[in-house]
Amino acid sequence: MHIAVCDDNIADRKQLERLLKRESDKRKNDSGLIYTDSFGDSEVLSRTPMQYDLFFVDLTEDNSDGLALALSLIQNGVKAPIVLCSSKINYLVKMQTLSPCPANLMHLHKPIKTAELSQTIDKALALLEEKIPTIELRSETETYYVTEDDIVYAVSVNNYVHVHLRDERVVIMLTNMYNFFDQISMYTHMVWLNDHSMFNIAYLQHQSAFRIMLSNGVELKSSPFASKRIKSALQKYLAETP
Repeated sequence: MHIAVCDDNIADRKQLERLLKRESDKRKNDSGLIYTDSFGDSEVLSRTPMQYDLFFVDLTEDNSDGLALALSLIQNGVKAPIVLCSSKINYLVKMQTLSPCPANLMHLHKPIKTAELSQTIDKALALLEEKIPTIELRSETETYYVTEDDIVYAVSVNNYVHVHLRDERVVIMLTNMYNFFDQISMYTHMVWLNDHSMFNIAYLQHQSAFRIMLSNGVELKSSPFASKRIKSALQKYLAETP
């Protein structure tokens, strides 16, 4: 488990680090080691938040408090539990004003008690087991985190790959189809068509020897060589679909 602690009170931050180190020592032969990264402000954390499985947050000295950071992380795709730790700010009251309150927001009062911390980690571990893996897509200006079936198809356009998502967004990546497909080939729904295109078998509507049609009406060129890959992927998909 990889945990981020973001707290602008250095004493509280160091105390939580010590508590998490003890938790890690207790759990190393059971659920595994706990790795903790600590931050005194949100700037560095906000650059790479998706690597963390659990967050502990309390910011009171800046214009942006802990809840604002948590909501920003959620807006940018974070689904891991975020624990707001109340000291000067009563985050529990603030959370109750949210409609709806994000499901991954949690709360603890400071000083954090060992038993409560342990229970929180237990909950996070349970959620981690149910976590759906995400795929990182980087355009020149933004980073997107999507699930396997968020991707409908992708095509090469000059030196870019245009990744078409089911919500109709298009992520334009500076890469080629070989590199892009290598990034996602472990996902069984992904099917390589040719040097210029791939698609998600979940969206296949019709196929012929030289063309496929997707459920959104998009047609892509295929070939007899791709037909075997399509058939194999379709069999696996149908086997896993209730």
